[in-house]
Amino acid sequence: MTMTDDDLRDLLARDASVVNGAGVTLADVDRRVRRIRRRRGAAGAVLAAGVAAAVMVATAPRTVTIAPDDGPGTAAAMAGPSLTPGVSYLAGQRVFLQKEIETGGRVLRFPYTSISESVNVQVDCREPSYAFVWLNGRLETQGVCGVQSDQVDHLISWIDESGRDLKGPNEVDVALVPVQRVAADRDPGAPIPALGEQEAERVVGETGEYRTRARVTIREAWLLAVAPTPINCDRDIVIRRPNGQEILSSACDRPSSPAE
Repeated sequence: MTMTDDDLRDLLARDASVVNGAGVTLADVDRRVRRIRRRRGAAGAVLAAGVAAAVMVATAPRTVTIAPDDGPGTAAAMAGPSLTPGVSYLAGQRVFLQKEIETGGRVLRFPYTSISESVNVQVDCREPSYAFVWLNGRLETQGVCGVQSDQVDHLISWIDESGRDLKGPNEVDVALVPVQRVAADRDPGAPIPALGEQEAERVVGETGEYRTRARVTIREAWLLAVAPTPINCDRDIVIRRPNGQEILSSACDRPSSPAE
């Protein structure tokens, strides 16, 4: 059974009436009760403040305060999460054109009509060669083609990732030359630096026509939409406006990659 303050007063009052002058007076009890209550109140206030401080330390985000211009678009520009955009292109199954190549040392033109926004051009060489590929008059890719000294069958496969829309008529030009014409004075298997457009045209022109075997395939390619990846944030940002108003933003103070 728990004794209340009133019970304690009654008990001590009875003691004082039975033992004259030897008990505790009711005034002493009142003073002690008030002292106990004050101590309890102070202890409760300290405990509550300590709990609140612990909760704030555990839950409050690390913040950094900045003071941007007081423009209407400032807060809106910083309110969105930081994202890492990504794009990718994929070759499809639809073939626009497939032709055999029997002549090297000459620029061969292959017109085609596309229904896709990008294109995939492949050159498969049956003899060791070096291939150049142009799209609509621009040299786009080049490299060794066919089985080389490394005993690897190299396939030229290029996808346009420029972002231009290629739907409609286009032209692909392909030229093959012997690898020795490009890799002159180089060790076998050594990397061959890419040639510029004028240098490529010069090499092809100086090679002259010869018989070879290869195949060019032109197929559809499409842009794939890749969902952006959120960037990890080291801390939140509190935007302090000139009028004293503070706005908690989800923007990153120091963005870091997810691997960090």
